[in-house]
Amino acid sequence: MYGSVTNPPNPQPDPQPQPEQPGAKAWSASAIYLGGDTVSYNGKTYKARWWTTGETPGQAEVWQLV
Repeated sequence: MYGSVTNPPNPQPDPQPQPEQPGAKAWSASAIYLGGDTVSYNGKTYKARWWTTGETPGQAEVWQLV
């Protein structure tokens, strides 16, 4: 033998984007959303925790990633 053979580490799979929820419409800054409404934004689906308008999903506390 000329040296030891090592196996490469197992690469971690990239997290898969979450599929959009049925009925989740594209987020609009001018729309009014009520608690429980779902929207899609940047390929992710968010649910409103309470009523909101103009608050960007993923940046405002009102939106919960689902």
